[in-house]
Amino acid sequence: MTPQLVSEWLESLPLAERAKALNLVSFKLTIHARDYGLPDSPAQGEAAINRLLGINELQHKLLSQTGHYMDGDDSKAYPVSVFSQILFELAAHYNTTGALNAALKSAKGSISPAAA
Repeated sequence: MTPQLVSEWLESLPLAERAKALNLVSFKLTIHARDYGLPDSPAQGEAAINRLLGINELQHKLLSQTGHYMDGDDSKAYPVSVFSQILFELAAHYNTTGALNAALKSAKGSISPAAA
């Protein structure tokens, strides 16, 4: 996925559905975080810690945005296009782009404009 595709998907959803979608992305990220489990070497340990920090940062952003949507007021939230870009920049920085993409694709498959 790309920030543009995520933006288009989220913008197609009413606020309540956006909140559900972002909550589901956050949930899916917890599952992907399990893959970063116990490392076999110190170098793997540092990489795993970095990715876990990245998952934490992504969840922080996702849940903050979700809260604004749940309040029914997106004026305090990032614009969807900016928010999508932030997610992908964080994921790239922490080497969690694969996990973010998988979580987004899974959530998109569960929550679509037709279902909303």
